[in-house]
Amino acid sequence: HAGRVVTTPALDASLQCASLPQPPMALQIQSASFPGGPGSTIVQNVTVEPYVVVRRADSAATCSAEDVPEEGTGDSRYSLRFRWYRSVVNRGGSVCWIHGDREATLQCVLCLRAKAEVRKSFHCSTDCLRRHWNLHKELHGQNNRFPHNGFASENGFQSGDKSFKTGHTFSNNGETWIEVGRTRCYTPQAEDVGCILKVDVVSCDSSSGFAHELGRTFSVRSERVRPAPLPPKRALITLPPPKGQPSLDTQGGFTLLTYNLLADLYATTDQFPYCPPWVLGWQYRKQNLLKELLQYSADILCLQEVQSTHFTSFWAPELDKAGYTAIFKKKTAEVYTNNAYAMDGCATFFKRAKFSLVKKYEVEFNKAALSLSDSIAPEQKKTALNRLLKDNVALIAVLEALDPQLPDAPPAGAAPRRQLICIANTHIHANPELNDVKLWQVHTLVKGLEKIAASADIPMLVAGDFNSTPGSAAHSLLVKHKVDASHAELSQDPLGILRPASKLQHALPLASAYAALGASPQQRGDPPEVTRQRRRCDAKHNEPKFTNVTRDFKGTLDYILYTSDSLAPAALLELPDEGEVKPRASTGLPNDTWSSDHIALMAQFVFRGPRTAA
Repeated sequence: HAGRVVTTPALDASLQCASLPQPPMALQIQSASFPGGPGSTIVQNVTVEPYVVVRRADSAATCSAEDVPEEGTGDSRYSLRFRWYRSVVNRGGSVCWIHGDREATLQCVLCLRAKAEVRKSFHCSTDCLRRHWNLHKELHGQNNRFPHNGFASENGFQSGDKSFKTGHTFSNNGETWIEVGRTRCYTPQAEDVGCILKVDVVSCDSSSGFAHELGRTFSVRSERVRPAPLPPKRALITLPPPKGQPSLDTQGGFTLLTYNLLADLYATTDQFPYCPPWVLGWQYRKQNLLKELLQYSADILCLQEVQSTHFTSFWAPELDKAGYTAIFKKKTAEVYTNNAYAMDGCATFFKRAKFSLVKKYEVEFNKAALSLSDSIAPEQKKTALNRLLKDNVALIAVLEALDPQLPDAPPAGAAPRRQLICIANTHIHANPELNDVKLWQVHTLVKGLEKIAASADIPMLVAGDFNSTPGSAAHSLLVKHKVDASHAELSQDPLGILRPASKLQHALPLASAYAALGASPQQRGDPPEVTRQRRRCDAKHNEPKFTNVTRDFKGTLDYILYTSDSLAPAALLELPDEGEVKPRASTGLPNDTWSSDHIALMAQFVFRGPRTAA
């Protein structure tokens, strides 16, 4: 048998397999990166998903990681394996806790005495420490002990992947990493703040019964993780009573907030070029906006620019957890964005422990425009509709206060009598060249409210973004209840819809909540916060100096109006100083603290005079 090779069946089969040509790699990763590219900002509690481009061997086309199953999540032969890691930073790593991209220049000694996490004691400037001092007071009171490197115990962290339990640690090229997740997306936690995150992604083939890696592993690193956004801190300022009169009794009162949230549709770098992309990102802004709303805890929320897709997926469920019932009216046109049709609208939320919904009215200004066009000459009809059809809406709700009951006793056997209140939430057209359309929309709204008031004499509140500055014709109609025929804006009426000027009036006794403070005389002994609030209102109209601030505009567009014969404002949410919202002349809203281009307004009201029951 010299020179003859003898093989067993198993060896023969293995030789045959070895001699066959290997198939091309069926799944190849072309690239991997974080959204925003190198140096992307990662923020605590804001979910991160790496952008992975994959190519299949049987196709020249590429696809994203969303089109390929994650390892262990399906029956597919090919999958992607994700591994997330957090860096272990030495105690000497002096990086600002708030601004992870800046070197620390000072350290809070009280944090060290309280044995708080060392990394949270570092700040880049005295201003940074001052602005976030409220966080330090919480740290000082915790009196928790942490390991010498300033990080929570390796076994004590919560990963963004709730099912992930291990904390495998390894070192590579002198760097130490702790494994924190095994899913495509990861939500940075408190212990990630100040650290660098890394995600490794590799394609896998599970045809042999276990997944083995195909090709090289792509690794992507972040900048240091920033802490979760902190909403602005604003106090409720009690209004001083008129001289010689007692303070208002706030028992049985309620608070109402109005806020244009800046829909994601409009939060673009083209619109706000001074704003970093990560600050404009919806994942970041929604957390900050929600925290801000929950912090104010208003009984009634009148929100504008609520994107329809986000109302369903975020606002309604999140605020439901906080005890709110929601109603929503979106604008009458939609646009295609993020693989879905969406549009913004007005959403009204109320605490179901305090109110119940009696009736809802939806106002579509387009319907009113179509009705109005019937009275316009046929040759002007197309021009008129092009000017008037702007898709704006209003949402009116009649609510019943669940407590307290009205003082007069109901007839024997009848249900308790409760207070009714009407809330109108609107967003008026924005184009500054169409003041006639704005005035017509406001006039249409108040005339509709007049009809409701005629059928049930109940207290009313009108709130929203009116896109009209103090002294404009629309503002005059609201607070002066008419527009003078000599008003400059009435000269712009190409359709003749504002004539005669005598029709531009209404009988609702509306007054502006924020103007109530400025309209009252300054008194000796006013608290400092009241004096400060007065300075932040304009002297001519007593309205806030601004509710909307961008690089190119600063002015007041938002209002809370109330019927002065049945309601009285008892307190107002303090107004910020311009320097707080616009630290540099080249910037504006939104920014990393204020997540909309508008600020919220809120007032506390009490009932006065006869009260209308259900």
